[in-house]
Amino acid sequence: MFNPFKSVNMKQITPLKMIVVLIMSMLSTKSISQNYDFTLIQNSNYNFTVAAVSQFDSGSFQPITQSYGFVLVLPDGISITVDQALPAGTSETVTPIPGTNVAGLDASMADKELFLITTDTSGGTLSPHGNGVIIPLVTITVNGTPTSGEIRLLENDSNLASHPALNGSLDAFMQIDVTDDATVNFSNEFNIVSGTMAFSFDTLSIETVTEDLDISLYPNPAQHEITIVSTNIIINQVEIYNVNGKMVMLIDNQFQKIDISQLQSALYFVKLYSNSGKYKMIKLLKK
Repeated sequence: MFNPFKSVNMKQITPLKMIVVLIMSMLSTKSISQNYDFTLIQNSNYNFTVAAVSQFDSGSFQPITQSYGFVLVLPDGISITVDQALPAGTSETVTPIPGTNVAGLDASMADKELFLITTDTSGGTLSPHGNGVIIPLVTITVNGTPTSGEIRLLENDSNLASHPALNGSLDAFMQIDVTDDATVNFSNEFNIVSGTMAFSFDTLSIETVTEDLDISLYPNPAQHEITIVSTNIIINQVEIYNVNGKMVMLIDNQFQKIDISQLQSALYFVKLYSNSGKYKMIKLLKK
């Protein structure tokens, strides 16, 4: 077995062998980060998903979960409904926290509503996944159709969550076993909030949003191109966004078939505008 710390007579090693020795030495001491980031995804209108973003390749191993939790911040007077919590068998607890209760620790929370969502996953497993894969956790609906303010994932380094008086009680966390060693060892493998952490409701109030438009696309999942199908509706623009809310494609002509071969394999959101100013959002999985 190769020992990177064994004494080697460097004069006896050719330049090529020396490179191999150095690479193997680096690999033997490299630490592999096995954790997850959190991100916020807008599914449509006032429906959102908090998801984990894998920062490693689990191979064939199914990571075993124990629990996870996070805080959502919304405008004052707004409530939420939990539609789904994953993996299967997960039960959730939603604890409302009026912003006025924590305004003494962070004055910016005075006009906010906070919701601490914690879960018991009953040892549910995640599917084997590669690095960068999006893993949906909790899907929620925002009630009351707010037209101002935003929905935000509270970051662990925020003024509120990091306040010493709270002792980490509002920190996002994910207790999970990510090591395929035949031993269940739950540890906090949550890293940071990455990608999109907030969506503004002001944007939704400006545009007329509808899911009733008779527009569809196929195939889905797709690998090379998608075909847009509409009945008695004129499409005048198509936008494609990644899960971080960044527009990756803008199409303002030739809407029937759209080449997506240049996109990386991931989940995307296709926003299809009609000439009436209304739009429909469709989730697209790029293979």
